[in-house]
Amino acid sequence: MLQAIRDRVTGILAWAIVGLIAITFALWGVDSYLKREARVYAARVNDVEIPVQTYRLVFQQQVNRMREALGSRFRREAVDNDAFRQAVLDRLVEEELVVQAATAAGLRISDGLLAARIHAIEAFQDEEGQFSPEKYKQMLARQGLTPARFEADMRRSLLISQYMNGITSSAFVSGFDVDQALRLQAQTRKVRYLRLPAAAEMLRQKVTPEAVSAYYEAHRDEYMEPEQVRIRYLELKLDDLAEQVAVDEAEIRQAYEAEVAKAKGEEQRRARHILIKVDPDADEATVVAARERAQALVEQLRQGADFAELAKAESGDPGSAAQGGDLGWFGRGVTVPEFEQAAFALEKNAISDPVRTPFGFHIIQVTDVRRSGTPSFDAERERLRKEIARGKAEGRFYELMELLSETSFETPDTLEAAAAATGLEIRESDWFSRQGGEGIAASPKVVEAAFSEDVLEAGNNSTAIEIEPGHVVVLRVAERKAARPIPEAAVRTLIETRLKQEQARDAVGATGEKLLARAQQGETLDELARVTGHELEDVGRVHRGSQSLDPAILLNAFRAPRDPEGKPVVTGVQLANGDYVLIEVSEIEDGDPDQVKKAEREGFARSLAQMRGNEEAQALVALLRRNAEIETNLDAVR
Repeated sequence: MLQAIRDRVTGILAWAIVGLIAITFALWGVDSYLKREARVYAARVNDVEIPVQTYRLVFQQQVNRMREALGSRFRREAVDNDAFRQAVLDRLVEEELVVQAATAAGLRISDGLLAARIHAIEAFQDEEGQFSPEKYKQMLARQGLTPARFEADMRRSLLISQYMNGITSSAFVSGFDVDQALRLQAQTRKVRYLRLPAAAEMLRQKVTPEAVSAYYEAHRDEYMEPEQVRIRYLELKLDDLAEQVAVDEAEIRQAYEAEVAKAKGEEQRRARHILIKVDPDADEATVVAARERAQALVEQLRQGADFAELAKAESGDPGSAAQGGDLGWFGRGVTVPEFEQAAFALEKNAISDPVRTPFGFHIIQVTDVRRSGTPSFDAERERLRKEIARGKAEGRFYELMELLSETSFETPDTLEAAAAATGLEIRESDWFSRQGGEGIAASPKVVEAAFSEDVLEAGNNSTAIEIEPGHVVVLRVAERKAARPIPEAAVRTLIETRLKQEQARDAVGATGEKLLARAQQGETLDELARVTGHELEDVGRVHRGSQSLDPAILLNAFRAPRDPEGKPVVTGVQLANGDYVLIEVSEIEDGDPDQVKKAEREGFARSLAQMRGNEEAQALVALLRRNAEIETNLDAVR
């Protein structure tokens, strides 16, 4: 319980490391994998090669971050394309450029600084908050890392942070700059718009059978049954081991009495939560996006959505998501202060607003309160028995997990040796694609591993995959079906619809451009509304953060130039759904910097300086790119 709130035995290490090495230079475990394949570089930066395996590790970490940020909205096709692959390559290239520039500038990370940063990682500390060398080595070993490798990666990360912070922290903005930015930020505009709907135009479109066939032939790659695999796997679960552990009645009674003594005279609460994870040092855009996502979930819950189902689908806390977000009972002093304050202020069954903690944004619901007294022994007996059994089984679980990892790696072409060593049963899945499937294939981590190059193409066993704390899987592909074309007859209706949409979009766009030209020649939006027969929408005065307008309309309304004589200005934009919108902007009023409080102005100035610093850092990286010899090898990472 409380995995995302307090210290955890598993799971927290990966988050701590990813949070600290935010730019990801992980080369963890590369050497052992490079022995399986020829050394082909993904990119070359001056005289330094970036290995393909380094690229794959960073690519996977990027995918995992997107999956955690988007939850159930994550789609594999968003990352399974050359544009995303190239973006990852570009990022690795730029990181290497910064490392080379920092080294040339004489920057170094001292052993003392490196040790201080590592000692500050909570996952490496004992119960007294002191760095534990034993725990450090143990935690790294569980992640397949050596201290030397981790320390080298950490040193590299700190070097880049040191160099880039020197750029971003030196940016300066004047009082005039702040005033101008405040005027623009608080600016308001009156907006009216005329929408030309593509849906109505689509009803008038005709598509011939010949056009459908021609489109199908030209776009065969878009109409394919996806590649599928069937896997064999070994599954290790802490709960299964715990079921085999005997627990004495005396142990249960002792645990019960300890809980009663601890809880005596103190209020306890039972709560569940949904966590939208945000790194403590995340940029403002990331924080805003996470807060908006959390607020959207709050609104769904307050409208009657099932909390447990949303937690399973959206929560970034792997320890509680599977339990519908349930954190169990807890008193004061157990969770982080921000979470505790919110949880103990909530009425029973109420849904909190998003609560910010170092882990991200939490949506909290208190499901029960114990104000006095304690539950009976009989009521708590089964829960305590399970907790004691799990505690006893943990040692065996980690022993088997290590044995499973070692034997499956040492004999990469079969699961038989690992099964014999661990006593686990080899299981088989049904067919599934990159979009996932049923049972074990419902896990995105399993799907990712099954379709990884090392497993799918090289035919090796996967590494040990932690699906959630206390649940580990090693898999290999048993059978594979290649992608194959879907018959034209099966997709004819879809193609007809797409062609009509494209034709409607083109027609509406052409009409919209003609009307825009007429508006810019002097016709009013009222006159154009009468000509088209569509209703003119008057939304009144809006600001940059207005929620009443489609974001694309709002963006273009504020991009419209100010007329020197103060006359209304008309601009146009075609929306993603094909609609064309003519936008009239008038009565532009700037904000008044003098109305902004001192503290707010100072915070705004810091944000503006940070933004300018980021721009200068980006300009520096662009300059480094222009002056470097760079070669990227997209074919090697496909």
